[in-house]
Formats: sequence, C-alpha cells, structure tokens
Amino acid sequence: MDLGATICTPRKPACGICPVNTACLARLAGVQADLPRKLQKAEKPVRRGTVWLGHRDGAVLLERRPERGLLGGMLGLPGDGWDGAGGPAPAPADWQKLGEVRHTFTHFHLILAVMAARIDGPASRGEWVARHRFRPADLPTVMRKAWDIARDRLEA
Repeated sequence: MDLGATICTPRKPACGICPVNTACLARLAGVQADLPRKLQKAEKPVRRGTVWLGHRDGAVLLERRPERGLLGGMLGLPGDGWDGAGGPAPAPADWQKLGEVRHTFTHFHLILAVMAARIDGPASRGEWVARHRFRPADLPTVMRKAWDIARDRLEA
C-alpha cells in the first residue's frame, strides 16, 4: 500500500485511518501536518558571456558547438564559453553591443552580451551561412533570443 500517496499526504494527512499511526513519530510529535517540509531551492548561479553576430554579403557567421556539453552539436552564434572570463571575437571588426539576452537553464542563469559587426576579413572560427539558407527557428532558444536582438542590424 502506498501510504504517502493516499493517506499520509503533505497537506491533509489522514492519520485516523492510517494503519501505522500509533508508531508514527510525526504524529507523536504533533508535526504531521507540517511534514514534509519543502526545501528552499538553492539560488542558481549567474554566468555571463558574449555572442558575436558577424555578417557580410548576405551571410551570417555561425559556429557549431562542441558535441559534448551544453547545447552539444547545435549551431549558434560564436560565443566565448559563458564562463565570464571573456574570449576573443571571431574576427577583427567594429563590434557594437546591441543589448543583452537573459536565459535560464536548469542549473544556472545566463546573461549574454550580443555584439554585431560586418566582417570584411577572414574569421578565426565558424562558417558563413547564406541568409536565404539560414533558419533562425533551428537555433537553440538562447541563440534565437540573441538573433532577435541583432537581425535588424544586418545588411539587407
């Protein structure tokens, strides 16, 4: 018999019909209505990072994330690892900060600075994807949020 689901419920324990009520330590202490105590959730840590939206000649610079780890194998904007240590942009350019994206993962909050620039030279990483072949809906949610901030700045 599953007493926890049917008789000894958190909000309304039915101690009067419980087959073990005479041995129940919570009932003997008079705290049966207070148990189980809901634990406070630990505060999620906040991580910071940067993503760069590079563009040129109708294409955007995208990068495939490593297979292992968060968002493994997914395509997104080049970033700096989200550990707050910073990192180099994918190419020298006149990067402009367009805003910030806030996103919550299961175990942390993320705040990303969204940078955008036209890249005229080579990029150190990533791949150029033509805008007509690029589908923002295929991006993970956090990257789509960054895309939404930056898309109006792209060349037509």
